[in-house]
Amino acid sequence: MSRYSGDRLPPVLYQFFAVDNMVGVVSTVDEDGFPRGAPMSQFYAPGDKVMLMAAQNKSRTYANAARSGKIALTFMGANNLVFTIQGTVRVFRESMKSNHNLGILVIDITEVHSNEACDVVVTGGISTEFISEQWRQRMESWLSELRSYTLKDIAM
Repeated sequence: MSRYSGDRLPPVLYQFFAVDNMVGVVSTVDEDGFPRGAPMSQFYAPGDKVMLMAAQNKSRTYANAARSGKIALTFMGANNLVFTIQGTVRVFRESMKSNHNLGILVIDITEVHSNEACDVVVTGGISTEFISEQWRQRMESWLSELRSYTLKDIAM
C-alpha cells in the first residue's frame, strides 16, 4: 500500500476487508487512562467509512470501547501493508446470533493512515493457525454473520 492518509478506507483496504481478514491490534483506553492493546481477527468492512468488529463481550477491550466511544486498529501485513484506522465506536449487538460470548462493535472511521517506514519494508504480519478444524469452522461462522450485515442494518 502506498502512503495514504484520509477519512475512509482506500479501495485496496476496503476490497480486502469486504472479503478477507487479518489479525490486528485493537487499542482502547482503560478507565484509569492507560492504553491497552489486544490482538483481534474478526473484522468486516460493509462500506469504506465503517467497519464491524466481533469481540468478546466480557473483555476489557469491548468494555473500554463501549465506554469511551473511541478505538484504533493497527494492522501489519505482507507487501508493506501497514496502517492504522481510528474511529468512534458503538455497540451494535451485545451478543452475536452465532456466539453469545461475542458482541459486534461498529467503527465509524474518522482517520486512516499508512504507517510505512522509509528504511524497512514489512514482509509479513501477525500470522495464526487454527488449533483444530472445529475452531476454523467457528471463526468462519462468526465472520459469515459479520458479513451478513449491510450499511442499512447498522445505520443509527
